[in-house]
Amino acid sequence: MFKFLIKHPGYIFKFAIYILFVSFAFIFYFSNILDTQDKNLKLIYSLLLFLYGAYRLVRTYQEFHSEIRDEQEQP
Repeated sequence: MFKFLIKHPGYIFKFAIYILFVSFAFIFYFSNILDTQDKNLKLIYSLLLFLYGAYRLVRTYQEFHSEIRDEQEQP
């Protein structure tokens, strides 16, 4: 799997970006940013960041997997 990832360095960048979205969601939720304001707003922001990052991470993995499959099917 990693040798295919090295052949397609664009996917490394995409995976890193979406992992950052997920990690920023956790950092934003557990930090004291917007501590004086509504907690629901902080929850919504972090939930949206997490959902977008997780969704795009799964979709990128599916695209990567289908590209690997297409390469292996071609002689």
